[in-house]
Amino acid sequence: MKKIIFSVLALTSLSAFAGGFQLNLQGVRATGMGGAYTGLAHGPATTFFNPGGLTQIEGHQFNIGGNFVFPSISLQTDAYDNIDQTTGMATPIHLYYGGQINEKLYVGFGLNNQFGSSSSFADDWQGRYIVQNIALKTFMFQPTVAYKINDKISVGAGAVYTTGSFSYEKAVPVTTATTPYGKARLEGKGSAFSFNVGAFSQLIKNDKMELGLGVDYRSGINLKLKGGTATFTDIPSSLAGTFPESTTFDGGLKLPSVATAGLSFKYIINDKSEITFVYDFARTNWSSYDTLSFDFKNEDTPDSKTVKNWQNVNAHRFGVEYKINKLSFRVGGYHDQSPILDGFVSPELPDATHMAPTAGFGMEVSEKISFDISYLSQKYSREASLDDANFSAKYNRGVDVFSFSLTVKL
Repeated sequence: MKKIIFSVLALTSLSAFAGGFQLNLQGVRATGMGGAYTGLAHGPATTFFNPGGLTQIEGHQFNIGGNFVFPSISLQTDAYDNIDQTTGMATPIHLYYGGQINEKLYVGFGLNNQFGSSSSFADDWQGRYIVQNIALKTFMFQPTVAYKINDKISVGAGAVYTTGSFSYEKAVPVTTATTPYGKARLEGKGSAFSFNVGAFSQLIKNDKMELGLGVDYRSGINLKLKGGTATFTDIPSSLAGTFPESTTFDGGLKLPSVATAGLSFKYIINDKSEITFVYDFARTNWSSYDTLSFDFKNEDTPDSKTVKNWQNVNAHRFGVEYKINKLSFRVGGYHDQSPILDGFVSPELPDATHMAPTAGFGMEVSEKISFDISYLSQKYSREASLDDANFSAKYNRGVDVFSFSLTVKL
């Protein structure tokens, strides 16, 4: 009985932390064009999308941006017609710098949130033994250097330092004289090093058109969780040895590597207007997230190793930008595959293969200052199960994202 209770506890305690909530919101201009930016190489956001493209920067440029993410998730089960998540707004950010040192050497720096999620339910909801509250925050810091081999080809690389923190709460299926169930809370922090490398080629550049090709590879992140804290409340005295008031744990998870290839084509209509088309193909190695394990310091608390069995997936991202004078208008979209197979879908992470439209607008206020805004709408449904917890539901998920950024050139 003790082992069964703990297996339910460990089943999803990091699902949202490591899962399909990769945040593809790392540049506002890029978001307006479906997130396709690897082959464009424009502005300091290139630090993230393709370090090799930093050689296209003139002088020194800074970009700061923020996103307002409004999720809306509901689910239906055999027992309830409608259950709403109570998750609030999220605000991932990004900050980039790119600068020219000499004719060949360029440097950059990036700060962003590449993975993150938050899910909340009422404490007494039907799936309380799976999750009640879960939240993740990650910060990536990336110093970068790029080198122009010749007028056609450039390469770049960045070292990435990641910090992450999470919290998780769920009910434990035990009763006391005064409470119908217990509660578990897990909190932890971790850090890791990885890298981002890219190459960019300006295949064609003349008075009428430009054709760019880029490739980028972001390595996987082996995030180790050392000395996390687990606390248990409202546990009957007969199980206090298994679920102590407080104990520590070690764990680890592997966030995926991402390989991307991109194309951009710009056609200069006249001296006042131009149109740009972009396309990215990305391959995300989610199969690295095959298991989730915890090693508890308390010897009576059973360690756990849960099979996740996620799959490698592809994404297609595309967009177009029309610029006239100092104004830019953008539209785009993307198609993302879900890495989560049926049987492994948890209510805090009801991911599904989907398409989503995007739109954006930019304005050059002066030669040195410009701003961008974008909008992304994501809506889909999925009927799926979490077999190990004997839970199934139909999920309806919607996310609206409003983004803004400011770029300053020195």
